Amino acid sequence: MVRTPAGSFGPRDIDKAFMLPLHPHDPPFVGPYRLLARLGEDVDTRSYWATGPNRPPVRVRIARPERATDPIFRAAFARRMEVSLAVSGPDVARVVDFDPTSPVPWVATENPPGTDLATFVRTHGPLSVSALHALAVTTARGLASLHSIGHAHTELRPQNVLLDETRALLSSPAASSLDGSNDTYTALTPPEGQGTPAGDVFSWAAVLCFAVSGTTDPRGVERMPLHLRGVVDSCLQASTRMRPSATDLIEMLGGAASSTSWPPEFGSLITRGADEMRRLIPETPAPRTTDHRKRLLGMAGAALALTLVAGTGITWGYLRLNDGDESLGSEEPETGTEGLITNADCSEESAFPSPSGPIEDLDAMQVEFSPDGRLLAIGSFNHGLTLWDWRKGEEFARPIEELNGIGSMEFAPIGCMVAATSLRDDADQEQDYRVTTTYDLPSGEAVDHLGVQPPPGPDGSLTRRSLWDFSFSTDGAYLAIGNRPDFMEENREAVGIIDMRTGEMSTTLALRSAYNLAFLDESRLAVATGGEISLWDVETGEEVQRIRNVIENRMAVVEGEDQIVLIRDGRIDWLDLEDESTIVSFPLDDYSKADETEQGAWINDLSVDGERGLVHFSWSTRSDDPDPDDLGTDRENQTHGHLWEVESGKDLLDGNETLMTRPVAFLPEVIASVNQDGGVDLIDPETLEVTDAIG
Repeated sequence: MVRTPAGSFGPRDIDKAFMLPLHPHDPPFVGPYRLLARLGEDVDTRSYWATGPNRPPVRVRIARPERATDPIFRAAFARRMEVSLAVSGPDVARVVDFDPTSPVPWVATENPPGTDLATFVRTHGPLSVSALHALAVTTARGLASLHSIGHAHTELRPQNVLLDETRALLSSPAASSLDGSNDTYTALTPPEGQGTPAGDVFSWAAVLCFAVSGTTDPRGVERMPLHLRGVVDSCLQASTRMRPSATDLIEMLGGAASSTSWPPEFGSLITRGADEMRRLIPETPAPRTTDHRKRLLGMAGAALALTLVAGTGITWGYLRLNDGDESLGSEEPETGTEGLITNADCSEESAFPSPSGPIEDLDAMQVEFSPDGRLLAIGSFNHGLTLWDWRKGEEFARPIEELNGIGSMEFAPIGCMVAATSLRDDADQEQDYRVTTTYDLPSGEAVDHLGVQPPPGPDGSLTRRSLWDFSFSTDGAYLAIGNRPDFMEENREAVGIIDMRTGEMSTTLALRSAYNLAFLDESRLAVATGGEISLWDVETGEEVQRIRNVIENRMAVVEGEDQIVLIRDGRIDWLDLEDESTIVSFPLDDYSKADETEQGAWINDLSVDGERGLVHFSWSTRSDDPDPDDLGTDRENQTHGHLWEVESGKDLLDGNETLMTRPVAFLPEVIASVNQDGGVDLIDPETLEVTDAIG
């Protein structure tokens, strides 16, 4: 008796072509990559086959213009890239480069010459038994590597299985549609929907049925070879509990060492297609011209209106940028200064200009208290960096009226210096790049910090890397800057350590990426690198500890303790670093459930009040009806907050859906919290009552 799969195996059209010529409006270059042909498109992006000087071929996905203007999409795009970076193993295409901060975000993933499964079957017919077994093993191994770090592929389709001359390769999770609508093969979708490892297993079996039959109707099951029939049947069970795991599949197929070599006749067909693709690769790289930038920016359209907020008219109190021919990796202090931080507290008057006028619509994004507790820094979407005497409810200073794409903020632990990240537009560079600027209030000096930068190119041109995050050491002696290196570089130094006493780069840390940075003490730096958190001694430049199985690239350190708070699968763990034991955990069921939906979810804050033993966690989901006037902010999204008490394990915000749903900052006598409307609530930490508000 032939069992009909639980999913609906209805006939569907298959992609009409594997590669198409470039359209006249396609940009010739994206980042360092020259586009050679179109591979396809979905509701989010367009995909191209591309190559660059001394680089293997890649698949470049570029956000559609209408998506590039959507801050929710941009955040989800960046999050997808972070997830994809954690993937390792030879059976899943790697992310080799990306830029989520570009006016038009893009990502490049491994895509060797060859074809995809859909195109091969359409052109040459179903796979032989030996080729089918090799396909089954490599794709199962690819799923197992994804599932081992807690991620599902979500779009396992014939067009997402790449075939090169030696192997099959699952497309990167970065190549999946962010809203799940990239669904050419709905017949291969599990009955419960995509997004889980069990769903991937169902789709894996359905893809094998297609590979052996060339059809997506029930006849595919009937044509499955007998030695694979039982495996496939078990994967197509209606109940997810009855399906094997990807690891089980490997064992059922003969183990990880089972042969995955293509049979000769199959490999020769793949080679023929690969040779055709190689003919597209120019023998010598074409020179880049200024026209490509205009064409790519033209693609962005309205994205530029939102992203490239004018940086002109900004008056810097002091700017230290090395624009010469030497590496941008060092910063020279002004002659005669004793350091970048003035020895004065925040009780002194600011040397920065007074506020230009009253604030009517604050639209706060971030909050941070000064080390003496006198000032509250508020990162405003509408008014840049604003500093407040929070007790009086009066604005103290406004060091910068506009911050394009405001990101992290942090006060130095000594003096009265605040640092903030923002986007910088450079007419000589295709993409904007993110920098950290320190504002020393007593002196009025504003210093740009670019971190580790590559040397000038052969023609003297500079390509500046974007910055991810930064952190001051607990004594203020160091400022760590995390950059996004080129993923094709052999020597990746993603973190630079600035000696704040001299202004020079004293150390660089050899890391592939650095998304979140936090100092534990005077010299130990924690770095979230994508799936791991590594601890470094910045004075020696040596890694001293590594924490694995980390799901999110957000963390918080506990001041004065050898402890860190991080996110693992479905929970927050408060960790003792001495033996990596978990002191306490808090569930993230609501966030995890929302994150698995088509809309997704993203974290807007994770912070700790070590003195009181409190953990704050807040997150956002896309609003069903966002206000177009509030694009780029979080106030039109749905936001949610938790405040756990370590001693009791109780969520102090349970039942309160409006309080502390966005970033917060702690003082012994008050909690500052960005509210849903973009103002800042001042909250009594004992009663959790709002006693006052700013904005």
